[in-house]
Amino acid sequence: MSQTTKPVSGDLITFGHVLERLAADPALSPTRRRDLRSAITTYAKLTDRAPNSITLDFGEIRETFDRIVPAAAKVSRKRWANLRSDLLTAIGASGLRPILRTSKLPLDPAWTDLYSRITRPKARNGLSRFVRWATLRRIFPEAVDGHTIEQFVADLDRYTLIRDFRWQHRSLVSIWNSLADLQPDLKLKRVVLPPTKKTPKWVRWDALPPQFQADVGRYFEWCAVTDPLDATSRKRALAPLTRELRRNHIRSAATDAIAAGIDVATLTSLALLVEVPTVTALVRHRWQVDGRKLSLYASNALVTLITIASEWVKAPPDQIAALKTLLSKVATAQIGMTEKNSALLRKFDDPRLLLKLVELPDRLWRNAQRNSARSPRRAFVDLQTALAIDLLLHMPVRIENLWSLDFRKHFHWPQHPRKSVCVAFSSNETKNLQAQDFEIPKSLADRLLLFRNEIAPTFTGSRPDRLFIQPNGAPRAKSRVAASIKKATREYLGVVCTPHQFRHLAAKITLKANRGALEQVRQLLGHKNPQTTSRFYAGIDTLAAGRAHADLIMQLREPKAAQRRRAPKRGNANA
Repeated sequence: MSQTTKPVSGDLITFGHVLERLAADPALSPTRRRDLRSAITTYAKLTDRAPNSITLDFGEIRETFDRIVPAAAKVSRKRWANLRSDLLTAIGASGLRPILRTSKLPLDPAWTDLYSRITRPKARNGLSRFVRWATLRRIFPEAVDGHTIEQFVADLDRYTLIRDFRWQHRSLVSIWNSLADLQPDLKLKRVVLPPTKKTPKWVRWDALPPQFQADVGRYFEWCAVTDPLDATSRKRALAPLTRELRRNHIRSAATDAIAAGIDVATLTSLALLVEVPTVTALVRHRWQVDGRKLSLYASNALVTLITIASEWVKAPPDQIAALKTLLSKVATAQIGMTEKNSALLRKFDDPRLLLKLVELPDRLWRNAQRNSARSPRRAFVDLQTALAIDLLLHMPVRIENLWSLDFRKHFHWPQHPRKSVCVAFSSNETKNLQAQDFEIPKSLADRLLLFRNEIAPTFTGSRPDRLFIQPNGAPRAKSRVAASIKKATREYLGVVCTPHQFRHLAAKITLKANRGALEQVRQLLGHKNPQTTSRFYAGIDTLAAGRAHADLIMQLREPKAAQRRRAPKRGNANA
């Protein structure tokens, strides 16, 4: 690591200063100078700023590289890796910031002995930079402690553009402790694993009073209508997804109430949670946290509290009226699609991006098969991600239905080998209690059978019934399936597409091909109420109608423009 820097005038050092130093550096060849300048200008374009306005803040630069994927920057992965490397080289060549470089540093004999004992490639890679840094600092293995690793992480922060910096500390400590356990003769000190610093979103259920938990349990038992002949039961059972959403709303409201200063010991029932002073306090807290507005989720949670007050607590009319008045003052009005989803759909107006999405399952499948020998567990997950995206493209169901897919229960294989396969969901499995059937093409069905009959058994030892499983045969978490879909679309397309957004995309594709086909969209998405379909997707149809109208105007205008182009120029008759 270079310890000397050449000062510049002024307080802030920017990439503009780096460009000036590169232009005046006689040691750089013209080709190398061009490449380093290109790296700076490319980075400036990605951040929509001029080089002289970008300070040499390593943390900010790292965050930019970690946030943007090559597909979003419209460059190859190789070019993206070279861009990070060239940017660091340009800063180092300018002498304006010290750079930590350890790749070519020879190891101290003590570290050579330790490093030679590490057999796992992941552990060797994780310790490679640290052992060379320790050699540079003349720190021996037996002297390494928590403070040593903290110093190393601080140097990574100040002097490098290392990828995924936020995970470096915990990863290094985990590898070091494993090495200390496996090699006791080295007498290495174990280091305390740093906390994740991830604060829980909601209060834990077991932190709430037992009386409150019992009341919530009775409420959801009532919502499930376990005994339809009970005179006190609810008229109609709530769908499982609706019950789960309401449970989250209750937990979110309790969290906000406690944060607003309500003593948790006083929350012994749902009746106390929906009292007007309590609801006012928790809404005021959430309103301030959300930036003096109420998010759509918080508004829906407030609607749930009013519903509970009305149908379960049997609150008096004046209390219900007061809660509704509160809702009318602060609720976020959301009619139709959110701006986030609308922005995503506008990106898919580009036919090239849409084609990339349609071709993504094939690409993921091929890449996973190609990498299966080198990284079988990763390939196992990638194959499931390819199947998940392919299924969502053909049958835009909710994540709960996708995640629950069972080969014996949901797939119906035809007798004829060339016929399409039917995927059926019963009415008690869908959010709207509406049965849904889909057809998937034979090519996708063949991949599903290949995964179940040949690929999965190499890990689990038997044919699985569920589609989304871990290598040990246990079901994968629903959140992990959704995360893998978002990760794949971000990495390969440059945009994040959640499983639910495939439903919006299916509506867009349908309405683009068949203008006015809202009924077809309703049946495809399984909406019970046609107004739901119209509220969300009439805007897409309106946009298509506007484009058609613009085309008509251009057709009317075109003959006149062509006539003007054909008209001869009037010249001088005496010329």
